[in-house]
Amino acid sequence: MISSSQYLKQHVEKRRFVAVLDDYFPNLLSAFRVAEYNWYMECFPRLKILSTNADFKTVHAAYAKQYPQYADRVEPYEYSSLYDCEFAYINFLNNAHHFLPALNAHCIPFIMTLYPGGGFGLREPASDAKLNKVLQSPLLRGVIATQSVTMEYLQAKHCAVPVHYMYGGVIHPLYFEQINIDKDTLVPGNVISICFVAARYMPKGANKGFPEFIAAAKQLNEEFRNLRFSVVGNFTAEDASIDDKVISSILFKGPLATSELKEFFLTQDIIISPNRPFLLHPGNFDGFPTGCCVEASLCGVAMVCSDELRLNHHYTNGIDIVICEPKPEALFKAVKELIRNPDLLMNIRNNGRNVSHEIFHPKKQLEKRSELLEKSFNHNEDKWPIKLMARLKMTEHMLMLQSDYIQGIENELDERRQNIAALEQIISDQTNKISSVEADWKACGQYITTLEKGLTDLANRNHDVETILAKKSWYGKLRFVFKKLQQLL
Repeated sequence: MISSSQYLKQHVEKRRFVAVLDDYFPNLLSAFRVAEYNWYMECFPRLKILSTNADFKTVHAAYAKQYPQYADRVEPYEYSSLYDCEFAYINFLNNAHHFLPALNAHCIPFIMTLYPGGGFGLREPASDAKLNKVLQSPLLRGVIATQSVTMEYLQAKHCAVPVHYMYGGVIHPLYFEQINIDKDTLVPGNVISICFVAARYMPKGANKGFPEFIAAAKQLNEEFRNLRFSVVGNFTAEDASIDDKVISSILFKGPLATSELKEFFLTQDIIISPNRPFLLHPGNFDGFPTGCCVEASLCGVAMVCSDELRLNHHYTNGIDIVICEPKPEALFKAVKELIRNPDLLMNIRNNGRNVSHEIFHPKKQLEKRSELLEKSFNHNEDKWPIKLMARLKMTEHMLMLQSDYIQGIENELDERRQNIAALEQIISDQTNKISSVEADWKACGQYITTLEKGLTDLANRNHDVETILAKKSWYGKLRFVFKKLQQLL
Protein backbone atom coordinates (compact mmCIF):
# COMPACT_ATOMS: atom_id res chain seq x y z
CA MET A 1 0.00 0.00 0.00
CA ILE A 2 1.49 3.37 -1.05
CA SER A 3 1.50 6.46 1.08
CA SER A 4 -0.57 9.54 0.27
CA SER A 5 2.58 11.46 -0.72
CA GLN A 6 3.64 8.67 -3.09
CA TYR A 7 0.17 8.63 -4.61
CA LEU A 8 0.27 12.39 -5.15
CA LYS A 9 3.75 12.13 -6.64
CA GLN A 10 2.64 9.44 -9.08
CA HIS A 11 -0.36 11.56 -10.00
CA VAL A 12 1.89 14.50 -10.82
CA GLU A 13 4.62 12.48 -12.56
CA LYS A 14 2.32 10.28 -14.63
CA ARG A 15 2.61 12.49 -17.71
CA ARG A 16 5.20 11.12 -20.03
CA PHE A 17 5.77 13.22 -23.16
CA VAL A 18 6.26 16.71 -24.56
CA ALA A 19 4.26 17.78 -27.62
CA VAL A 20 4.82 20.14 -30.50
CA LEU A 21 1.39 21.24 -31.74
CA ASP A 22 1.17 22.33 -35.36
CA ASP A 23 -1.28 22.77 -38.24
CA TYR A 24 1.00 22.13 -41.26
CA PHE A 25 3.75 19.66 -40.37
CA PRO A 26 4.85 17.13 -41.66
CA ASN A 27 4.50 18.81 -45.08
CA LEU A 28 8.00 18.82 -46.58
CA LEU A 29 7.37 22.17 -48.31
CA SER A 30 7.77 23.88 -44.91
CA ALA A 31 11.54 23.49 -44.64
CA PHE A 32 11.92 25.46 -41.43
CA ARG A 33 9.38 23.25 -39.63
CA VAL A 34 11.14 20.10 -40.82
CA ALA A 35 14.49 21.43 -39.63
CA GLU A 36 13.23 22.70 -36.28
CA TYR A 37 11.01 19.79 -35.32
CA ASN A 38 13.49 17.14 -36.45
CA TRP A 39 16.11 18.83 -34.27
CA TYR A 40 13.79 18.67 -31.26
CA MET A 41 12.98 15.00 -31.85
CA GLU A 42 16.71 14.29 -32.01
CA CYS A 43 17.35 16.19 -28.76
CA PHE A 44 14.32 15.04 -26.76
CA PRO A 45 13.35 11.35 -26.97
CA ARG A 46 10.06 12.04 -25.15
CA LEU A 47 8.96 14.64 -27.69
CA LYS A 48 6.44 14.00 -30.45
CA ILE A 49 4.58 16.11 -32.99
CA LEU A 50 0.78 16.34 -33.08
CA SER A 51 -0.60 17.83 -36.28
CA THR A 52 -4.01 19.04 -37.49
CA ASN A 53 -2.95 18.96 -41.15
CA ALA A 54 -6.09 18.09 -43.14
CA ASP A 55 -4.05 15.97 -45.54
CA PHE A 56 -2.05 14.27 -42.81
CA LYS A 57 -1.87 10.76 -44.31
CA THR A 58 -0.48 11.98 -47.62
CA VAL A 59 2.12 14.38 -46.22
CA HIS A 60 3.11 11.93 -43.49
CA ALA A 61 3.80 9.22 -46.07
CA ALA A 62 6.16 11.56 -47.93
CA TYR A 63 7.81 12.64 -44.66
CA ALA A 64 8.22 9.04 -43.45
CA LYS A 65 9.95 8.10 -46.67
CA GLN A 66 12.57 10.81 -46.14
CA TYR A 67 12.81 10.70 -42.32
CA PRO A 68 11.81 7.18 -41.23
CA GLN A 69 13.65 7.55 -37.91
CA TYR A 70 11.11 10.16 -36.72
CA ALA A 71 7.94 9.11 -38.55
CA ASP A 72 6.37 7.13 -35.70
CA ARG A 73 6.61 10.17 -33.43
CA VAL A 74 4.51 12.32 -35.75
CA GLU A 75 0.79 11.74 -35.18
CA PRO A 76 -2.53 13.33 -36.16
CA TYR A 77 -3.87 15.51 -33.37
CA GLU A 78 -6.87 14.44 -31.35
CA TYR A 79 -8.25 15.97 -28.19
CA SER A 80 -7.41 12.81 -26.25
CA SER A 81 -3.82 12.93 -27.55
CA LEU A 82 -2.92 15.41 -24.82
CA TYR A 83 -3.94 13.20 -21.91
CA ASP A 84 -0.37 12.24 -20.95
CA CYS A 85 1.28 15.44 -22.21
CA GLU A 86 3.27 17.44 -19.67
CA PHE A 87 4.42 20.40 -21.81
CA ALA A 88 3.75 21.87 -25.26
CA TYR A 89 5.61 23.99 -27.78
CA ILE A 90 3.75 25.96 -30.48
CA ASN A 91 4.72 28.09 -33.46
CA PHE A 92 2.51 31.00 -34.61
CA LEU A 93 -0.28 32.89 -32.90
CA ASN A 94 -3.15 31.15 -34.74
CA ASN A 95 -1.93 27.77 -33.53
CA ALA A 96 -1.55 28.94 -29.93
CA HIS A 97 -5.03 30.43 -29.96
CA HIS A 98 -6.51 27.32 -31.57
CA PHE A 99 -4.96 24.85 -29.12
CA LEU A 100 -5.46 27.03 -26.01
CA PRO A 101 -8.84 25.54 -24.95
CA ALA A 102 -7.39 22.00 -25.08
CA LEU A 103 -4.28 23.11 -23.18
CA ASN A 104 -6.52 24.67 -20.53
CA ALA A 105 -8.67 21.58 -20.27
CA HIS A 106 -5.62 19.33 -19.80
CA CYS A 107 -3.72 21.88 -17.68
CA ILE A 108 -0.65 21.81 -19.95
CA PRO A 109 1.92 24.64 -19.75
CA PHE A 110 3.40 25.82 -23.05
CA ILE A 111 5.84 28.12 -24.85
CA MET A 112 5.03 29.95 -28.08
CA THR A 113 7.25 31.31 -30.85
CA LEU A 114 5.62 34.46 -32.21
CA TYR A 115 6.77 34.44 -35.82
CA PRO A 116 5.51 37.13 -38.23
CA GLY A 117 2.38 35.92 -40.01
CA GLY A 118 0.28 33.03 -38.80
CA GLY A 119 -2.41 35.39 -37.52
CA PHE A 120 -0.05 37.86 -35.86
CA GLY A 121 -0.37 41.49 -36.91
CA LEU A 122 0.70 44.85 -35.51
CA ARG A 123 -2.09 46.99 -34.04
CA GLU A 124 -4.74 44.76 -35.59
CA PRO A 125 -7.86 44.24 -33.40
CA ALA A 126 -8.47 40.61 -34.41
CA SER A 127 -4.82 39.71 -33.84
CA ASP A 128 -4.66 41.61 -30.55
CA ALA A 129 -7.75 39.81 -29.26
CA LYS A 130 -6.11 36.43 -29.88
CA LEU A 131 -2.72 37.55 -28.62
CA ASN A 132 -4.14 39.01 -25.40
CA LYS A 133 -6.04 35.80 -24.73
CA VAL A 134 -2.86 33.73 -25.14
CA LEU A 135 -0.69 36.12 -23.12
CA GLN A 136 -3.20 36.14 -20.26
CA SER A 137 -3.18 32.36 -19.98
CA PRO A 138 -1.61 31.23 -16.68
CA LEU A 139 -0.27 28.22 -18.60
CA LEU A 140 2.00 30.33 -20.80
CA ARG A 141 5.63 30.02 -19.68
CA GLY A 142 7.37 32.23 -22.23
CA VAL A 143 7.35 33.75 -25.71
CA ILE A 144 10.09 33.64 -28.33
CA ALA A 145 10.21 36.78 -30.48
CA THR A 146 12.09 36.51 -33.80
CA GLN A 147 11.95 40.18 -34.89
CA SER A 148 12.77 43.37 -33.02
CA VAL A 149 9.35 44.85 -33.77
CA THR A 150 7.73 41.79 -32.16
CA MET A 151 9.88 42.19 -29.06
CA GLU A 152 8.94 45.85 -28.77
CA TYR A 153 5.27 45.06 -29.34
CA LEU A 154 5.24 42.51 -26.51
CA GLN A 155 7.09 44.87 -24.20
CA ALA A 156 4.52 47.59 -24.91
CA LYS A 157 1.83 45.11 -23.88
CA HIS A 158 3.68 44.51 -20.58
CA CYS A 159 3.87 40.78 -21.27
CA ALA A 160 3.84 39.01 -17.89
CA VAL A 161 5.98 36.04 -18.98
CA PRO A 162 9.63 36.13 -20.14
CA VAL A 163 10.12 37.23 -23.75
CA HIS A 164 13.19 35.66 -25.38
CA TYR A 165 14.56 37.51 -28.39
CA MET A 166 15.98 35.01 -30.89
CA TYR A 167 16.42 36.83 -34.17
CA GLY A 168 15.54 35.08 -37.42
CA GLY A 169 14.21 31.65 -38.10
CA VAL A 170 15.31 28.08 -38.62
CA ILE A 171 16.87 27.16 -41.96
CA HIS A 172 17.12 23.58 -43.21
CA PRO A 173 20.58 22.07 -42.53
CA LEU A 174 20.83 21.16 -46.22
CA TYR A 175 21.78 24.78 -46.94
CA PHE A 176 24.80 24.51 -44.65
CA GLU A 177 26.31 21.45 -46.25
CA GLN A 178 29.55 21.97 -48.14
CA ILE A 179 28.89 23.20 -51.66
CA ASN A 180 31.51 21.63 -53.91
CA ILE A 181 30.03 22.86 -57.19
CA ASP A 182 31.19 26.18 -58.63
CA LYS A 183 27.83 27.87 -59.11
CA ASP A 184 29.17 30.00 -61.96
CA THR A 185 29.60 26.84 -64.06
CA LEU A 186 25.90 26.04 -63.72
CA VAL A 187 24.85 29.03 -65.84
CA PRO A 188 26.06 29.00 -69.47
CA GLY A 189 27.75 32.06 -70.96
CA ASN A 190 27.40 35.45 -69.31
CA VAL A 191 23.69 35.15 -68.55
CA ILE A 192 22.57 36.90 -65.36
CA SER A 193 19.87 34.91 -63.55
CA ILE A 194 17.36 36.87 -61.49
CA CYS A 195 14.64 35.21 -59.42
CA PHE A 196 11.53 35.93 -57.38
CA VAL A 197 10.61 33.31 -54.75
CA ALA A 198 7.50 33.52 -52.58
CA ALA A 199 4.08 32.04 -51.93
CA ARG A 200 1.00 33.85 -53.21
CA TYR A 201 -1.56 34.46 -50.46
CA MET A 202 -3.53 37.28 -52.09
CA PRO A 203 -4.46 38.43 -55.62
CA LYS A 204 -1.36 39.12 -57.71
CA GLY A 205 0.87 38.54 -54.67
CA ALA A 206 0.80 42.26 -53.88
CA ASN A 207 2.17 41.81 -50.35
CA LYS A 208 5.21 39.97 -51.75
CA GLY A 209 5.81 42.65 -54.40
CA PHE A 210 5.21 40.43 -57.43
CA PRO A 211 3.74 43.27 -59.58
CA GLU A 212 6.80 45.41 -58.78
CA PHE A 213 9.12 42.54 -59.69
CA ILE A 214 7.39 42.12 -63.07
CA ALA A 215 7.53 45.87 -63.77
CA ALA A 216 11.25 45.97 -62.90
CA ALA A 217 11.88 42.85 -65.03
CA LYS A 218 10.26 44.59 -67.99
CA GLN A 219 12.57 47.60 -67.62
CA LEU A 220 15.63 45.41 -67.15
CA ASN A 221 14.69 43.32 -70.17
CA GLU A 222 14.59 46.46 -72.29
CA GLU A 223 18.00 47.58 -70.98
CA PHE A 224 19.91 44.26 -71.10
CA ARG A 225 19.84 41.22 -73.38
CA ASN A 226 21.64 38.64 -71.25
CA LEU A 227 19.04 38.26 -68.49
CA ARG A 228 16.99 35.26 -67.43
CA PHE A 229 14.13 35.61 -64.94
CA SER A 230 12.57 32.83 -62.84
CA VAL A 231 9.57 32.73 -60.51
CA VAL A 232 9.26 30.05 -57.83
CA GLY A 233 5.98 29.60 -55.99
CA ASN A 234 2.30 29.34 -56.87
CA PHE A 235 2.42 32.26 -59.32
CA THR A 236 1.42 32.23 -62.99
CA ALA A 237 1.60 34.72 -65.85
CA GLU A 238 -2.05 35.59 -65.10
CA ASP A 239 -1.01 37.17 -61.80
CA ALA A 240 0.52 40.17 -63.59
CA SER A 241 0.16 42.03 -66.87
CA ILE A 242 3.04 40.71 -68.98
CA ASP A 243 3.57 41.32 -72.67
CA ASP A 244 4.84 38.53 -74.94
CA LYS A 245 8.37 39.91 -75.05
CA VAL A 246 8.76 39.86 -71.27
CA ILE A 247 6.93 36.59 -70.66
CA SER A 248 9.29 34.79 -73.03
CA SER A 249 12.16 35.65 -70.67
CA ILE A 250 10.39 34.49 -67.47
CA LEU A 251 10.26 30.86 -66.35
CA PHE A 252 7.48 29.92 -63.90
CA LYS A 253 8.77 26.90 -61.99
CA GLY A 254 5.97 26.44 -59.43
CA PRO A 255 6.63 25.40 -55.79
CA LEU A 256 9.88 23.50 -55.16
CA ALA A 257 10.83 21.10 -52.38
CA THR A 258 13.85 21.96 -50.23
CA SER A 259 16.43 19.96 -52.19
CA GLU A 260 15.06 21.24 -55.52
CA LEU A 261 15.04 24.81 -54.27
CA LYS A 262 18.67 24.61 -53.20
CA GLU A 263 19.71 23.30 -56.61
CA PHE A 264 17.72 26.12 -58.20
CA PHE A 265 19.40 28.80 -56.04
CA LEU A 266 22.81 27.49 -57.08
CA THR A 267 21.98 28.64 -60.61
CA GLN A 268 20.88 32.17 -59.60
CA ASP A 269 22.74 35.47 -59.22
CA ILE A 270 20.15 37.85 -57.74
CA ILE A 271 16.95 37.41 -55.78
CA ILE A 272 14.45 40.28 -55.64
CA SER A 273 12.13 40.52 -52.62
CA PRO A 274 10.11 43.78 -52.62
CA ASN A 275 7.65 42.65 -49.95
CA ARG A 276 5.34 45.22 -48.36
CA PRO A 277 3.70 45.14 -44.90
CA PHE A 278 0.01 45.58 -44.00
CA LEU A 279 -1.40 44.46 -47.37
CA LEU A 280 -2.35 40.82 -46.81
CA HIS A 281 -4.40 41.96 -43.82
CA PRO A 282 -4.09 44.95 -41.46
CA GLY A 283 -0.97 44.60 -39.33
CA ASN A 284 0.56 41.78 -41.39
CA PHE A 285 4.32 41.87 -42.01
CA ASP A 286 7.18 39.59 -43.05
CA GLY A 287 10.39 38.96 -41.19
CA PHE A 288 13.64 40.37 -42.55
CA PRO A 289 15.04 38.89 -44.64
CA THR A 290 12.37 36.42 -45.70
CA GLY A 291 13.22 32.73 -45.32
CA CYS A 292 13.53 32.35 -49.10
CA CYS A 293 16.02 35.22 -49.23
CA VAL A 294 18.14 33.65 -46.51
CA GLU A 295 18.14 30.30 -48.30
CA ALA A 296 19.14 32.04 -51.54
CA SER A 297 21.87 33.99 -49.75
CA LEU A 298 23.32 30.79 -48.31
CA CYS A 299 23.66 29.57 -51.92
CA GLY A 300 25.57 32.70 -52.91
CA VAL A 301 22.68 34.71 -54.37
CA ALA A 302 22.75 38.49 -53.91
CA MET A 303 19.71 39.78 -52.00
CA VAL A 304 17.84 42.85 -53.23
CA CYS A 305 15.20 43.47 -50.55
CA SER A 306 12.84 46.04 -49.14
CA ASP A 307 12.77 46.81 -45.41
CA GLU A 308 9.81 49.11 -44.80
CA LEU A 309 9.71 48.43 -41.04
CA ARG A 310 13.47 48.91 -40.52
CA LEU A 311 13.98 45.39 -39.19
CA ASN A 312 17.54 44.98 -40.47
CA HIS A 313 20.14 44.89 -37.69
CA HIS A 314 22.72 42.43 -39.09
CA TYR A 315 23.38 43.16 -42.77
CA THR A 316 25.15 46.20 -44.24
CA ASN A 317 23.48 47.83 -47.20
CA GLY A 318 25.77 47.90 -50.24
CA ILE A 319 28.24 45.46 -48.65
CA ASP A 320 26.39 42.17 -48.16
CA ILE A 321 22.85 43.11 -49.20
CA VAL A 322 21.01 45.72 -51.26
CA ILE A 323 18.07 47.39 -49.50
CA CYS A 324 15.74 49.59 -51.54
CA GLU A 325 12.13 50.73 -51.73
CA PRO A 326 9.57 48.24 -53.05
CA LYS A 327 9.05 50.26 -56.23
CA PRO A 328 9.85 49.22 -59.82
CA GLU A 329 12.14 52.20 -60.42
CA ALA A 330 14.16 51.54 -57.24
CA LEU A 331 14.45 47.83 -58.03
CA PHE A 332 15.50 48.56 -61.60
CA LYS A 333 18.17 51.01 -60.46
CA ALA A 334 19.56 48.63 -57.79
CA VAL A 335 19.75 45.59 -60.07
CA LYS A 336 21.09 47.67 -62.95
CA GLU A 337 24.03 48.76 -60.80
CA LEU A 338 24.82 45.14 -59.89
CA ILE A 339 24.68 44.00 -63.51
CA ARG A 340 27.00 46.78 -64.64
CA ASN A 341 29.42 46.17 -61.80
CA PRO A 342 30.23 42.41 -61.69
CA ASP A 343 32.78 42.87 -58.89
CA LEU A 344 30.15 44.53 -56.69
CA LEU A 345 27.70 41.74 -57.46
CA MET A 346 30.27 39.08 -56.57
CA ASN A 347 31.21 40.83 -53.31
CA ILE A 348 27.58 41.15 -52.19
CA ARG A 349 26.97 37.50 -53.05
CA ASN A 350 29.98 36.28 -51.05
CA ASN A 351 29.63 38.70 -48.14
CA GLY A 352 25.90 38.02 -47.86
CA ARG A 353 26.51 34.28 -47.77
CA ASN A 354 29.04 34.69 -44.94
CA VAL A 355 26.71 36.88 -42.86
CA SER A 356 23.72 34.59 -43.41
CA HIS A 357 25.84 31.56 -42.51
CA GLU A 358 26.88 33.21 -39.26
CA ILE A 359 23.38 34.32 -38.25
CA PHE A 360 21.28 31.35 -39.33
CA HIS A 361 23.50 28.36 -38.68
CA PRO A 362 21.38 25.60 -37.09
CA LYS A 363 23.54 25.48 -34.00
CA LYS A 364 23.07 29.18 -33.36
CA GLN A 365 19.36 29.13 -34.06
CA LEU A 366 18.36 25.78 -32.57
CA GLU A 367 20.68 25.26 -29.64
CA LYS A 368 19.31 28.35 -27.89
CA ARG A 369 15.76 27.18 -28.52
CA SER A 370 16.57 23.66 -27.30
CA GLU A 371 18.13 25.00 -24.13
CA LEU A 372 15.08 27.14 -23.44
CA LEU A 373 12.71 24.24 -24.03
CA GLU A 374 14.74 21.88 -21.89
CA LYS A 375 14.85 24.41 -19.07
CA SER A 376 11.09 24.89 -19.37
CA PHE A 377 9.89 21.27 -19.40
CA ASN A 378 12.65 19.24 -17.78
CA HIS A 379 11.04 18.77 -14.33
CA ASN A 380 13.18 17.24 -11.61
CA GLU A 381 12.00 14.48 -9.29
CA ASP A 382 12.54 16.55 -6.17
CA LYS A 383 10.25 19.30 -7.46
CA TRP A 384 7.08 17.25 -7.67
CA PRO A 385 5.45 19.01 -4.65
CA ILE A 386 6.00 22.35 -6.41
CA LYS A 387 4.44 20.93 -9.56
CA LEU A 388 1.54 19.57 -7.52
CA MET A 389 0.88 23.01 -6.01
CA ALA A 390 1.16 24.58 -9.45
CA ARG A 391 -1.35 22.11 -10.85
CA LEU A 392 -3.69 22.64 -7.91
CA LYS A 393 -3.41 26.37 -8.39
CA MET A 394 -4.03 26.00 -12.09
CA THR A 395 -6.99 23.71 -11.43
CA GLU A 396 -8.41 26.30 -9.04
CA HIS A 397 -7.93 28.98 -11.66
CA MET A 398 -9.59 26.85 -14.31
CA LEU A 399 -12.50 26.10 -11.98
CA MET A 400 -12.93 29.83 -11.45
CA LEU A 401 -12.92 30.37 -15.21
CA GLN A 402 -15.44 27.56 -15.67
CA SER A 403 -17.57 28.98 -12.87
CA ASP A 404 -17.56 32.39 -14.53
CA TYR A 405 -18.39 30.75 -17.84
CA ILE A 406 -21.30 28.81 -16.29
CA GLN A 407 -22.53 31.96 -14.56
CA GLY A 408 -22.43 33.75 -17.90
CA ILE A 409 -24.47 30.94 -19.46
CA GLU A 410 -26.99 31.11 -16.60
CA ASN A 411 -27.30 34.88 -17.03
CA GLU A 412 -27.82 34.40 -20.74
CA LEU A 413 -30.45 31.73 -20.05
CA ASP A 414 -32.27 34.10 -17.67
CA GLU A 415 -32.28 36.78 -20.35
CA ARG A 416 -33.59 34.29 -22.87
CA ARG A 417 -36.32 33.16 -20.43
CA GLN A 418 -37.37 36.78 -19.99
CA ASN A 419 -37.36 37.26 -23.76
CA ILE A 420 -39.44 34.09 -24.18
CA ALA A 421 -41.93 35.27 -21.53
CA ALA A 422 -42.21 38.62 -23.30
CA LEU A 423 -42.73 36.85 -26.62
CA GLU A 424 -45.39 34.61 -25.06
CA GLN A 425 -47.21 37.72 -23.75
CA ILE A 426 -47.02 39.31 -27.18
CA ILE A 427 -48.37 36.11 -28.74
CA SER A 428 -51.20 36.01 -26.16
CA ASP A 429 -52.11 39.63 -26.90
CA GLN A 430 -52.03 38.96 -30.62
CA THR A 431 -54.21 35.86 -30.13
CA ASN A 432 -56.79 37.92 -28.24
CA LYS A 433 -56.74 40.55 -30.95
CA ILE A 434 -57.22 37.88 -33.59
CA SER A 435 -60.16 36.41 -31.63
CA SER A 436 -61.72 39.88 -31.37
CA VAL A 437 -61.26 40.47 -35.08
CA GLU A 438 -62.79 37.06 -35.84
CA ALA A 439 -65.83 37.92 -33.64
CA ASP A 440 -66.20 41.24 -35.45
CA TRP A 441 -66.01 39.47 -38.80
CA LYS A 442 -68.65 36.99 -37.64
CA ALA A 443 -70.99 39.79 -36.57
CA CYS A 444 -70.34 41.57 -39.87
CA GLY A 445 -71.19 38.34 -41.70
CA GLN A 446 -74.52 38.03 -39.86
CA TYR A 447 -75.34 41.66 -40.58
CA ILE A 448 -74.49 41.19 -44.25
CA THR A 449 -76.75 38.10 -44.36
CA THR A 450 -79.63 40.14 -42.89
CA LEU A 451 -79.04 42.89 -45.41
CA GLU A 452 -78.99 40.39 -48.26
CA LYS A 453 -82.34 38.92 -47.05
CA GLY A 454 -83.85 42.41 -46.77
CA LEU A 455 -82.68 43.28 -50.26
CA THR A 456 -84.21 40.05 -51.59
CA ASP A 457 -87.57 40.83 -49.92
CA LEU A 458 -87.43 44.37 -51.28
CA ALA A 459 -86.75 43.07 -54.76
CA ASN A 460 -89.69 40.68 -54.51
CA ARG A 461 -91.99 43.49 -53.40
CA ASN A 462 -90.78 45.71 -56.21
CA HIS A 463 -91.54 42.92 -58.66
CA ASP A 464 -95.09 42.57 -57.27
CA VAL A 465 -95.66 46.31 -57.55
CA GLU A 466 -94.34 46.36 -61.09
CA THR A 467 -96.69 43.49 -61.97
CA ILE A 468 -99.70 45.26 -60.48
CA LEU A 469 -98.83 48.50 -62.20
CA ALA A 470 -98.43 46.68 -65.46
CA LYS A 471 -101.83 45.10 -65.04
CA LYS A 472 -103.39 48.44 -64.19
CA SER A 473 -101.88 50.05 -67.22
CA TRP A 474 -103.50 47.56 -69.72
CA TYR A 475 -106.86 47.78 -67.94
CA GLY A 476 -106.90 51.58 -68.30
CA LYS A 477 -106.06 51.36 -71.97
CA LEU A 478 -108.93 48.89 -72.54
CA ARG A 479 -111.41 51.16 -70.75
CA PHE A 480 -110.32 54.11 -72.92
CA VAL A 481 -110.80 52.11 -76.09
CA PHE A 482 -114.17 50.90 -74.82
CA LYS A 483 -115.35 54.48 -74.18
CA LYS A 484 -114.31 55.60 -77.65
CA LEU A 485 -116.24 52.79 -79.18
CA GLN A 486 -119.30 53.82 -77.23
CA GLN A 487 -119.04 57.38 -78.53
CA LEU A 488 -118.79 56.22 -82.09
CA LEU A 489 -121.78 54.04 -81.75
